[in-house]
Amino acid sequence: MLVAALACLAGPVFAQPPTLDFWQPALSAPDPAASIRRWVRLGDARVREERYAAAAASYVAALAAGATAPAVAIRLGDALMADGQLLQAQSAYRDAIAAAAAIPPTERDALRLEDPRGRAHDLALAGFGLAAALDRAGQVAPARQMAREALAADPTAAVLEVAALPGADVRIAPEGEVFYRLALARLAGARRADAAAAFHEYLERLPHSRWAEAAQAHLAELEAPAARRPGQRPAGGARLLAAATVLASGGAPAPLIDAAWRQQAAILDDCFEAAGAVVRPGATVRVAIEMEIDRRGRVVSATAKLPVPGAGALGRCLEDAVRGGLRLPTSVGGRATRARTELLLGFPNP
Repeated sequence: MLVAALACLAGPVFAQPPTLDFWQPALSAPDPAASIRRWVRLGDARVREERYAAAAASYVAALAAGATAPAVAIRLGDALMADGQLLQAQSAYRDAIAAAAAIPPTERDALRLEDPRGRAHDLALAGFGLAAALDRAGQVAPARQMAREALAADPTAAVLEVAALPGADVRIAPEGEVFYRLALARLAGARRADAAAAFHEYLERLPHSRWAEAAQAHLAELEAPAARRPGQRPAGGARLLAAATVLASGGAPAPLIDAAWRQQAAILDDCFEAAGAVVRPGATVRVAIEMEIDRRGRVVSATAKLPVPGAGALGRCLEDAVRGGLRLPTSVGGRATRARTELLLGFPNP
């Protein structure tokens, strides 16, 4: 743990060389325990000031001074993630998990961890933090597995539920960040509606967060209309084989639009009867859909462009289906979006 902490100390945590007053609180401490406490208090103060890189440096100094409590590594992970340093945050959370798992019962007593839930809560806090860092790094499957492991330590995610309360002793920086982790915990527990509510709360509190787009992408999948059951889909005929957004300008990025298409492909099912006159067995047709999406995520205009003659009925059906059915979350920054998605229509392999 200390090796990772010192490596972090040598890394990008110090944006500028620290001045003497930075080190003074610890240098004047009469003993190592007092030094650790002062470093942690300094880190907490810098978190409140939203100086996350400086806060991370303070927590690293506490670890270098001999801190072994998992809570210090968790604080370091939170500060690093708030500063956008995902890889370093992952390392800090892993250190916290290892520290919480390694503390023997006698030392827990010495550290005044009389509450038997203390170790479980440390494991849960570090686990949910690591799940968020992995999720934001695009490692979706490992993030979900980590959230499930955190739930094994705290089955109701009580530590996060408490942290979400006003004035709670458990704090996760920055204000509102807890709701992203709570959403991941609820997803791991198959509580999709509750997860969507938590992501909405996160975006309400942190609309300009660097992780807002990731939360929006989750919402696009969670709030997509339920796909038809297999028995309800038209038998045979053409299908949507692939969709890719090749242009997006405004509030909604292309990955968010593609996520909406993946989850809401069933909106096009009623158009495939009309596709029979255009798409022949064994062939594919590429269709471009140009859209204007308002800040609420509704498609206000859609134009279908097909490269084959006699496709007017199919084009009109696709336009109506997209306008009436495709939905995205509220736009990042409250901005409208212009987008072009290319659809590949054809017959699935038998």
